[in-house]
Amino acid sequence: MLRGKKVTLRPVEREDVKRLHELSRNVELVLFGDSVWNPVPLAAWEKEYDKHLEDQDKSDFVIEADGKVIGEIDLHKWKNRRAGSVELGIGIYDPEYVGKGYGRDAINLLLDWSFRIQNYRRVFLHTSATNERAIRAYRACGFVEEGRLREDDYVDGRYVDTLVMSILRPEWEARQD
Repeated sequence: MLRGKKVTLRPVEREDVKRLHELSRNVELVLFGDSVWNPVPLAAWEKEYDKHLEDQDKSDFVIEADGKVIGEIDLHKWKNRRAGSVELGIGIYDPEYVGKGYGRDAINLLLDWSFRIQNYRRVFLHTSATNERAIRAYRACGFVEEGRLREDDYVDGRYVDTLVMSILRPEWEARQD
């Protein structure tokens, strides 16, 4: 369990799946977070959870605040473990907690765990160029823009660019002083 100033990160448990499924019904927040929304039944979420129980390389956490699950954060797409590069994904889907620093706290906790404990060298992410709130949060956590995938995604009726952002361990370490 990882504790920050505002949030706690802990492994996803079976009882969390129902809450995460409920949060996924907030289509506007899910779409704003660069995800694709599809109506998936709870049973499918539970089956996916069971399928990944044996996966040792999975790093999924729920984000808790005030004793309730407000979203999730994970490391996925292990680009190249030998090269020490991994992709971060995050979603705060409870509207009461959006835009209030809970995501930044969760990201900073995960970065600390990723660099200090897991020994990663680089953490990267992809985000829609139109997701200004997320971009501000990522920059506040030390991420820098590496590149832009032009018209890479289709959001809200139009094609938009995707930003590739990352933070390297030395950059993160410099921010710890």
